[in-house]
This record gives sequence, C-alpha cells and structure tokens, in this order.
Amino acid sequence: MHRYLKTIPAVVGACALLFVLCFSAYREGLFFDADLYPLEIALIGSAGAAGLLGCLRPGTVRVRLWSYAPFAIAAVYGLLLALHPASVKGTTDAFLRWTAYGSWAVLLGVFFSEPRRREAGWVVLQLAGAFLVCGGLAGWFGWIGFPGIVFRSDQAELAATGARLAGFLQYPNAYGAVVACFALLQWQLLISRKKGLSLAAALLLVPALASLLLTESRGSILALAFGFVLSLALRDGRHRGYGLAAAGLSVGLSAAAAHSAFAAMKHGSPGQGVWMLLGAAAVGALILHRLRPAAADWRMREGDGRAILARAASAVTSVPGGLLVLLLGLAAAYALLAGGDTGGTRVSGNFETAAARQLYYADALRMFRDHSWLGMGGESWRMQVGLYQSRPYIGNEVHSGYLEILIDTGLLGFLLLAGMLILYAWMLRKRTKAAAAWGPAAVLLAHSAIDFDWSYGFVWLLLLYWLALHLADRDGAGEGAPKPSQVAPSWQEAPPAQSAQAALPAQAGSPAPPPRPPAARPRLRPAAPLCAALLLGFAAAALPAAWRSAAAAREHDASLAAAAYPAAQAAHLRAALSANPAWTRIRLELAPLLPKGERASLLAAGLRYEPQSAPLQYQLGMTYAELGDPAAARDRLREALRRGRFDREAQNAAIARMATLAESYASAGWPDKSRVAAEAAAEFYERYRELYRKTYEGRDNPWNDKERALFSGAKTNAASALLLLGRTEEAKEILREVAEENSPEWRERAKERLRQLEPGSD
Repeated sequence: MHRYLKTIPAVVGACALLFVLCFSAYREGLFFDADLYPLEIALIGSAGAAGLLGCLRPGTVRVRLWSYAPFAIAAVYGLLLALHPASVKGTTDAFLRWTAYGSWAVLLGVFFSEPRRREAGWVVLQLAGAFLVCGGLAGWFGWIGFPGIVFRSDQAELAATGARLAGFLQYPNAYGAVVACFALLQWQLLISRKKGLSLAAALLLVPALASLLLTESRGSILALAFGFVLSLALRDGRHRGYGLAAAGLSVGLSAAAAHSAFAAMKHGSPGQGVWMLLGAAAVGALILHRLRPAAADWRMREGDGRAILARAASAVTSVPGGLLVLLLGLAAAYALLAGGDTGGTRVSGNFETAAARQLYYADALRMFRDHSWLGMGGESWRMQVGLYQSRPYIGNEVHSGYLEILIDTGLLGFLLLAGMLILYAWMLRKRTKAAAAWGPAAVLLAHSAIDFDWSYGFVWLLLLYWLALHLADRDGAGEGAPKPSQVAPSWQEAPPAQSAQAALPAQAGSPAPPPRPPAARPRLRPAAPLCAALLLGFAAAALPAAWRSAAAAREHDASLAAAAYPAAQAAHLRAALSANPAWTRIRLELAPLLPKGERASLLAAGLRYEPQSAPLQYQLGMTYAELGDPAAARDRLREALRRGRFDREAQNAAIARMATLAESYASAGWPDKSRVAAEAAAEFYERYRELYRKTYEGRDNPWNDKERALFSGAKTNAASALLLLGRTEEAKEILREVAEENSPEWRERAKERLRQLEPGSD
C-alpha cells in the first residue's frame, strides 16, 4: 500500500510537468507576456507554498540551493525598477519571468529529489518532445490549423521554397533550436538501458531531424553540430562508433523525408510528404534499435546465416565504420537538400539575414557602452533601438539572448547569468552521467547567442528542466539509474538480508534481537527559514504584479473582441489601464477613442512609465497639434523623431503635419503660430536629409533615388514650409527634385507649385 501511495505523487507531479511543458510550447512558446501571466502566478505561488511547507514540516520538502540561482537575475530587474528604467512594464515583465523561472527550478528540484520521480521526468520529457515535433509536422502536412505554424515568404533569403516549418513557436529559427535539442536528446537515449526510452528515441529521432531540416534554420543546424561534437567527445568510447553510425543513418533518412516534404509542399499537396517520413522513421527505428549495444546479443548466436549480419553490424558500429556512415549520411543530405530548388539552398547561399545581425550587435554594444553596469531594464532594445540605430532596418529583437541580458541588466546581470551557468557546470562535473546533459543544453545555449530564443519562456523552462533532471540526481546515476525496485526504499530500516533474518523465528536459547531504535525526527535545517523567507519575499513582490497584469491582459483581449463597439472597447481599455497603468500599448489604443483634451492627459501620464517611448512622444505631439499648440507639438515630435530616426512613416507624417498646420495658421491670420509650425517642419526635414547624407556617405543614397521616390512627400511638404518662411529658392530647388521623381501624385503637386512660383516656366 505504501508503494502505491508513493507512486501517486509521482504520477500527479509528472502530469503537471507535462501540462506545463506542452502548454508553454502550444501558447507560441510563451513569447508574449500575456500568455505567461497565469503560469507565472501558478509557478510562483506553488514555489512559495513549497518553501513554507519545508519550513513548517521539516523533511517533507527539501528545496535545493542550486534552484535559487535564477532569482539573482530577477533581483537585478527588481533593483532596476527602483532606478527609473527605460520601460517600467518591460522591467516588471522581466522580473516576473525570472521569478517564475526560479520558481520552476525550485519545483523541479523538489520533484526530482526521488529516483521514481526522476524516471517519470524522463517520460515527461519524451512526451513533451513528441508533442512538439509531431504537432509541428501535423501543421506542415495540413492536418491542424494553427496560426503561423508554417512560415511563408516569396523571398528566397527568408524561405527557399516559400515555406518553412515554424511549429507552435511561430518562428522557424527558435523552433529549429528546440527540435535540434530534442533530436540530440533522442540520439543520446538510443543507448539507454531502459528499452522503452530507447525505442521511443529510435522512433522520434528521424522525425525530429526532419523537422529541423524543414525549418531551414542554419543556426540551429550549426548549434546541433556543436552539441553533437560535444556529446560525442564526452561519450563513453565504447559507444562512439554506434553513435556515429546512428547519426549518419538518421541524417540521411531525415534528409530524404524533408526532401519529399518540401516537394509535396511546393506542389500544393503537403500531406503527400507524410509517407516518406513514416517510411524513413520506421526503417530508422528498426535499424537503430537493432544496432544498439544493448541489443548486441543476437550477434553472438551461431548458425542460421546470422554470422554475416553480425560481422557487418560490428563493422558499422566501429569508430571507422560509424564515421564512414556519418559522412555518407551528410553527403546524401547535401545532395538532397543543398542542390536544386529544395529548402536547403539557404544553407549554401542567401546570407543577407545573417549579415543584418552584425548591425544589430554593433548597435547593441553601443547601448551597452553607454549603460555598462546596470543596463536600462527590460525591453531596453525596443525602447532604445531607434536612438542607436546606425542603418535603416526592422529589428524588434536584438537576435542574441546574451546581448539582451547585457543591455537590460548590464555587467551585473550578465555576470550573474554566467555565474549561474558556471555553477551548474561545476555541480554537474561531479555526477558520473552528467556529461550527457551538456550536449542538448549546449544546443540551446549556443543558438541563443545568435537569435532571440530566450524571449520564449518555453526555452528557459525546457533548459532548466533538462539541467534539473541531472542536478537533482545526487548519485550521478543519470538516466541509467537502477530501477526503484533495485533501490532500498527510504522507509526501509535495514538491508534486505537483515530484514529476512529478523523475520525468521528466534532459535531456542539464542538471544533476542535488539529492539529497533525509534526513527529520528527530521530536524529543521538552519537555512530552511531563510529559503522560505526568500521564496515568500519574491512571491509577495511578484504575485500582485502578475495578478494585475493578467487582469489587464484579459481586459485587453475583451477590448479586441469589442472593436466594433467603440464605447465598450474604451471601457475595457480603461479597465485594463487601471489594472496596469504602465502598459503603453493600451494607452496608445485608448487615446484615439477619447476627446483631444483627455487624450493629451492620458498620453502625458504614460511618460512616467516610458519616458523614452518614441510612439508615445509621437502621438502626444500629434495631439498637441490638434489642440493648436505648435510649440508643444514641435517639442514632442522632435523627441519622437530623435528616438526613431529611421522611422520613415513617422518622419514623413511629422513634416506633413507641421507644414499643414503652418498653412492653416497662415490662412487664419496667426503668423506667429504659423512660423513656429513652419520652422518645425523645416527643421525636421533638414535633420532627416542630413541623417541620410551621413549614413550613406560614399554609397548610393536612397534619398536621391528618383525611381523609388521614397521621400517625395517629405520634400514637397518641406517646400511648402520653406515658402512660408520666405526661403523661396530652397523651396524651388526641392520642388524641382520632386518633379523628376517617379511619384505621380507628388510630382504633379510639385509641378503645379513650380508653375505658381514661376509663371513663365511653361
């Protein structure tokens, strides 16, 4: 009976862990904070309860000290909240995320403290991986309709065949990194002593690799190669030959499956690609499972024609044979995918997206140089990118998790992050099987250096889960630990031999066995109250903020549903803003629904939470223009354009608004206001032109591109402002430029104005 009572918590806990992993993957990988708030509440509350229980009832729950490491980074974000960060909401959300990550680590450490639960943890990991891989493939084959599960583009540098697998994460590169991690995990589990795990790994390896190839993610493939080499170097030398052969066979079969899937997608019948995938997965599973070292007993049998197969299997699973199979598999993959018009053409060309990252990284390092020690808080990149942008590009993410931490939290946060990873590495070196942990972990950590994987909560939950599964194994037995039936239960007082002897009836004249001493009552560890206080302190700080943020997210969703009814939409947005006043997006959506006076007050109040927000400054400037205050409009728009220098839409609109305002004031007989507005329009235009002159000095300047005519509107409106200021010759020169550009509407306006200024020009 006691055995079943110990099994129930393991099953319940495993189901909870499986739900968290699958839910977080399905909800776009928890990229959006609104999806994460409910989970944050559950994780933080559960961790606080675990800490309190461990303090009140010693021995029932033991929180591992290593699991507190993520709280150090959360503390940095908490400190930044008191130091006026660039974004109060962004910093609060980052504080909540890292508090939730720490709570997740605490709960994992508690759950994985027993061997039976660790075994359940391995099953959970396999099921979560199967859900992620099979769910993505089902979307590719058209069996489920999930938004963005297949990324489509007609640009070859983004998608060679027009389609890339993005999975539930809706981003091919991040999804590729995760399935690459799972693929390497399956490769490691092929030699598991547990037949169930080994068979599941053999079945999932080819689909996981095929999913990776369908993402066309070059960075993920390189990260997998790095993790594979690391795992191979740390692997027992007796199994390296089999590992090489298994990798080569799986790569070749998955490339064939991906080639068929790409072709089926291109011909408009993606579901036809499933047959090759099923065949490759079945063949791969059969061969991989039969060749594994634990199944080598059939090679020892004599007769019935097995001797030749045994010798062939031994040759293939030797290091030279395995290396040959790997090279053949890579060659087959290259021939199938890197040639012709299949998805692999991104591997051998179209490196524009990789080159663009150099601009992001250079600008991010400039941000870091200006705020080296503590950074600027959460969402620093989005708040500051317009100010530091060196070239025109669209980059809402810095595309490097390490750089994001660096500009968010400065050297302090970055060193704490590095310290956490070093701590885990130092602890894992003591465990005999922990070397297997670093291959899959290295895939996620390496790819995060070149993309924004860490913006996905699922990636951190998965990484901490994988590390905790090994860190919690104090004996270092890893996945190959003895079965619970082979380990003496914790409640057993004596070894089995002594227990059996004690159960025999005492012989005549023999002394009676000594009485069993009473079980020692668990004592309260001195650190337990401090650990409980830490967890409860973070819970007290985070839970109210998470609760209010979740309420604001619900009201915001309700406002989107009520978009057809402005009054109801405004009511929901007001409720959302009341729950979370720091949410600038809500202010920007509510502002157009309000009268001009109230709108200005609403937007101005938002500057307390995001004083460096270019969209907020821009909307406030436009509102002041409507209110008839050109000086205030000029100041706000000037700051907005300074923080969004390459925002062409905002630049053009600001110049047009101030020029139109100047003309209306001139017509109404208000020369002072007209001059203020006209000078503002001219100033914005001159700064805009100078920006492009400096940026493209010595290169082709888009400003002078008459065919694309990107700036014809700004030029025409600036000319109108210059005319009001009496700068007629400058205005004429600008209008002549526009008259030669390929923009029919603005060209005709420029010619008409020139005819008015030069009546005899025709």
